[in-house]
Amino acid sequence: MRKKINIQTESEMNPIADIWMQHLIQRIIVEQLDVHHRLQAKLLYQNILKGREDSGSSNTKQN
Repeated sequence: MRKKINIQTESEMNPIADIWMQHLIQRIIVEQLDVHHRLQAKLLYQNILKGREDSGSSNTKQN
């Protein structure tokens, strides 16, 4: 006998999880590119710096 179960969660605002998910998705996309490992590392590093600048500017707006 099979039971059908629905699982639901409440949505919540979690900026840390959002940043982590964006980084994970960017990493997956960059790894799929057919480029040299050094260029992949440079792209990921630039994305991290851009993310820090964006979060830094939003933090100053909130204060």
